[in-house]
Amino acid sequence: MSGVDAAGSERRSLGLLSVDETTRTRLLLAPLLLFDLLVFVVPMGYLVRVSLTERSTGGALVRGTWSVEGYRFLLDSSVVVGVFGFTMAFAVGTTLLAVAVGSLYAYAAWRGSRLTRTVLLAGVVMSMFTTLVVKLFAALVVFSPEGVLNDVLLAGGLVGEPLSLVNNEVGLVLGQLYVVVPYVVLSVYSTLTALDDSLVEAAADLGATPVRAAREVVLPHALPGMAVGGVIAFAWSAGAFTAPILLGSLGERTVAVEVNNLLQQQFDYPPAAALAVVLTLVVLVVLAVGLYGLRRYGGADGV
Repeated sequence: MSGVDAAGSERRSLGLLSVDETTRTRLLLAPLLLFDLLVFVVPMGYLVRVSLTERSTGGALVRGTWSVEGYRFLLDSSVVVGVFGFTMAFAVGTTLLAVAVGSLYAYAAWRGSRLTRTVLLAGVVMSMFTTLVVKLFAALVVFSPEGVLNDVLLAGGLVGEPLSLVNNEVGLVLGQLYVVVPYVVLSVYSTLTALDDSLVEAAADLGATPVRAAREVVLPHALPGMAVGGVIAFAWSAGAFTAPILLGSLGERTVAVEVNNLLQQQFDYPPAAALAVVLTLVVLVVLAVGLYGLRRYGGADGV
C-alpha cells in the first residue's frame, strides 16, 4: 500500500472515530435534553399559550383562541402594576440584605475555629433540610407579638411593649431572609474555602487592619459567591408566595400572591399566565446578567 493510500485510510478511520464519539455524546445528552423538554420547555410553552388566549367572564379557559388581552390587562391595571413594582422592590431589598447577612455569616464560619465552623454550617444545612412551610411557621412563632423574641426583649426590659414583626413588611422580609440566606452562606463559603489563609496573614504583616484585609483580600475573592447567592436570593424572592401569605399582610402582595388571587378568586387565566410569564422573563434576565458578570468580572470561566 502506498503512503497516500495509508494516509487516506487513516483519515477515514479518524473520521469514523469522530462520528462515533459525536454519536455517543448525543446519546448521553439525549435523556437530559428530553428531561429539560418535558419538565421546563413544554410547561413554559403551555403557560405562554394560556397567556395568549381570550379572557372569559365565565371563569373557564377559552381554548383555541388567540389574544393579547391578558398582557393588555397587566398594563392597564394599576393594581397589577403596583404589585409588580412592590415585588421587584421587595426582591431587590431582600437580596441585598441576604447577601450582606450571608456574607458576614460565611466569613465568620470561614475564620472561626473548627468547632465554630461546624456549628455554624450545621445550622445552615439543617435549615435547608426543613420544609418551607414548617420553617416559616417557626419564624411566625419566633417573631409574633407573643413569640420567643418579644418575650426575651420584654423580660430584659429592652422594649416596653411587644414589637410588631409579623403581618407587615418587616415580617415579610424576615421570613424571606430565613429562606434565602442559607443559599448565600453556602455560595460565599464555597469561594472562601479556595482562598489561602496566608494571604490574609500577609496583609496583616504588612500593616493592614482586619477590616482592610477583609475588604482588599477577602472581598474580591468572595464576589463570585456573593453574585451567585444574590441571583438565587433574587429568584426566590421575586417568586415568593409562602412568606407573604404567612408573615405579610394584605398590603404586601407579591406577584405569586396576585397570580393565586387571579386564579382562585377570579378564574382569570390569561392575566395570571401573562403575569407569570413576565416574572419568569425578568428572573431569566437577572440570571443572564449575573452569569455575564461572573464570566467577565468574577473570573468564572467555567460558569
